[in-house]
Formats: sequence, structure tokens, C-alpha cells
Amino acid sequence: MELDYKKIQTERLPTLYEVLIQKTKFPVDLWSFYTFLSQFPYAINYLDFWIDLMAHLRLCKDYISGIRESITYNQNEARNSRIRHHLQYTSEESIQHETQSIQHHDDPEGGDEDDDDDDNISVTTSVLLNALLDEGHLDFENPERVSQFLQGNTEYSPKLSQLLEDWKRHSIANNDSNRKGSLNRNNSNVRSRETNGAALPDVVDDILRKQSQQEERAKITTKQLLNNALKICSIYLQSPERSERYLTNLPDDIRLKALNLVQNERRHDPQVFEELKSIAFQFLEMDCFPKFLSTVALHNIHDEISDWRFHSNARSHNLTRVDKSLIKNHDHISKSPFSTYTLLSRTIFGLLWLGIGFWIGYTLIFLKYDRGIRVVTIVPFAIGNYFIICGMYRVDIIYSWFGVTQRLLYKHNEKNRDADREVQMDEKNGKNHHVSGILALLGGRSRLIRIEHPFIKNILMKRGLWCLFLVLLSTGIFTVIFSCVPGYRI
Repeated sequence: MELDYKKIQTERLPTLYEVLIQKTKFPVDLWSFYTFLSQFPYAINYLDFWIDLMAHLRLCKDYISGIRESITYNQNEARNSRIRHHLQYTSEESIQHETQSIQHHDDPEGGDEDDDDDDNISVTTSVLLNALLDEGHLDFENPERVSQFLQGNTEYSPKLSQLLEDWKRHSIANNDSNRKGSLNRNNSNVRSRETNGAALPDVVDDILRKQSQQEERAKITTKQLLNNALKICSIYLQSPERSERYLTNLPDDIRLKALNLVQNERRHDPQVFEELKSIAFQFLEMDCFPKFLSTVALHNIHDEISDWRFHSNARSHNLTRVDKSLIKNHDHISKSPFSTYTLLSRTIFGLLWLGIGFWIGYTLIFLKYDRGIRVVTIVPFAIGNYFIICGMYRVDIIYSWFGVTQRLLYKHNEKNRDADREVQMDEKNGKNHHVSGILALLGGRSRLIRIEHPFIKNILMKRGLWCLFLVLLSTGIFTVIFSCVPGYRI
């Protein structure tokens, strides 16, 4: 499967989904897409929203995986218990019989009843979890069933409803038998009422909590899922006054519906954000991704993008600690004009060399030098046409031959301790893709990086050959004109 995917990448450009799930390589990787959108504040909010939704979905999957692990744990514990019981029964049957008789004589209503209660609650828990697995509530291939489970909706399943009632009854009985005294009985009654009114996710949370205490390993609960869903609503859906990352141009009915489901109905299942996720994906796919591909896949020289986070007129109280630190250090700005304004600088530099070529050509013509000497104009004409055509097509011929391209944003020279994972990833990529200094002429070495996507490398190679043809053609035309015209001494 991996070989087929690599073969496909040599035949076509990547899709948006492949970029979002980090299947692609530079210059069409997720970090490059994120960097490209950073010049559009409203667009990058949609990408952040989609990423946070995917993180919430992974959190839900981890929660379901924890339940499945709990089922495996209970099954292993039950199997080990039966084995230990069988070995103990066969090897020490007579001693065990005498001991049980003495214990029964001393406390006829004590130990056996407690053991039976523990066994009952353990068996009921195992049966309940197994029923969730059998009916597909723990299978993310069936998202509708998973959402029904996370909502605590058991009315459609009589079996689950009955098992849930059995678990509550055994749990209440076990709590009552383990507590003595009037005060303890009052506490037990309170807990019994809480247990009796608990929904299915709450019951599963209680099971996972007890098991995590035994295993000494924390597990995700529905409370964490709800808090994460509330956080997403607070950042992206409530109001632009509360968050700089508020999503604009969303349909109000869909936005208010999601807010009501999370804040009022306390839902946190993935289907709550399904419509919003589709809207965000469609916006990124139809409006943003084509512009991104046309920029990075067809060109290997770029003007440094204007990141809105670094503007001096940005509202400082809404900036993150990362953005404030970057503004303070000014590491996002290259000091080289050939790096910051690549296209304009190349065009001006090319026109300058063309002017030099015209000056030399006219001087040699009006001084009536031989045609063989006037051929020297090929040098300034070649240099001038090279930079002008490369600036016009935004394709550097030498870069295309060596398979390198310019970053969209200047690479930070020093690692910022407060920088987030994206900045660190950008620096890491720069260290892993060292580019020779000779290729950094008129481009800024800190912005060069190797192209890893094979199809894009082939596209840029072909465009580089076309640009080379135009350079040779225009250079030949200018050189022939200035070499072949008759000389005239003024």
C-alpha cells in the first residue's frame, strides 16, 4: 500500500486531505500550507479549527480505545481468576473446605455475601462492556453508533438498557453492603441516588476510573471530552470579541445549533461538529488549496509572505505569547532584499544588466568595432534576460535543475524557547535540508530548501527548461541584432 502511494505521488499533485493528514512532503506539506495561510487571518482560522476538530476526534478515539482495553483487561482478569481458582481447588481442596467451614461458622453472613456482591458487580461490568463491543458502539467504522453511545442514548437497545439497570442495581447493593453506620448509610444513599440516575457514559467513566486506579494509569473520561468541546466553541464559535480566531461567514443556524448541543445539551460526540467540519474543509479545498498549489507547485521563487501576526498594528492583547516573542525578535524578516522581494529585485537586476548590454552594444556600434568584438554583448544580455524571465515566470532555472525552492517565510536563525511546534518543525526541516551556499546567490540561503515531492520536482524542471529556452532565444536575438548591424562612427 505504501509503495502504491509513493507511485501515485510521482503522477499527480496531492489532495487537500493528504496534506491535512500529513502524508505529503515539502513543499506541499502541512506546515507549508499553514505558513501560506498565515498571510490570511480568516483563512488560517479555518485551518486551526479543522486541526482542533481532528484532535477532538482523536481524543474520542482514545476514549473508545480505553474502553476496549478495559474489556481486554477484564477478560484477562477473569481468565486468570478462573485458573487460580481451579489450581487452588484441586491442590488444596480439603484445607480450603475446612477453612470455609470455620469462616462460615464464625461469620455466616459476612465474607461469602461480600464476595458474591463483588463477583456480581464484576460479572455485570464485563457483560455490559462486552455488549457495547458486540453492538458496535466501540467501532469507529460505525460513527453513528459511537455517537449514540457518547450521547448516552440506550433507548433504542433494550439489551443495553437492561444491562445498565442491572449494573446500577448491583452497584447500589455493593455500596450498601460495604458501608456501615448511620452516617455511612446516608452517604451510601446519596451515592445510590447518583448511581441510579447515571447515564451510560457516566457508568463507563466510573468503571474506567476504578480500573485506572488498579492499573495506576490515567484514562480519558467524558468530562475531558466535554471540556475540549467547550473550548472549541469558546475559541471559534461564540463571538469575535472573545476570540481573535472566531470563524467569520459561518451560517448562523449551524453555528448556534452546535453551541446549543455542546453548552446546553452537554454533548461532545464527533457528530456535533460534523456540519462545521464539512464547511471548513470545503472552504479550504475550494478557496485556499488551489491558490496554495499554484504558488508552491508551479514556482520555486517567492516574495516573502506578509504574516499578519507580525504587523505592528495588530492588536497586541489578542496575540499569543509565541507571536509577541517573534515580533520582539524580528527573526521573521530577512535582511536581504533579494530574499524579501525576490521577484522585484530580480527584475530590477535584470533590467540593469540589459541596460549595460545596450550601452556596450551601442558604444561598439558607434565606435565602429568589428562584429566579432560586438559579440561580447552576449554576456550582459544573457544575465539580464535570465533574471527578467525568471522573475516574470517565478521560476529560477538553476534552482529547478538542483531541485530546490524558496520557503514562503524566512527561517528563524535561533530556536525560540517560546515558539510553538510549527516553528520548531520549520527549523528542524531547515537543518535536515542543507543547501549549498552557491545556490543562495540572489535568493537568501535561509529561505532555500530541497523539494521532496517528485511530481512537483518534475513540473519545475520542465518549467525551468522552458524558461531556459526563452532566455537563449531572447539573448540570441539581442546579440545578433547588435552584432550584425553595420557600424557607424560618429
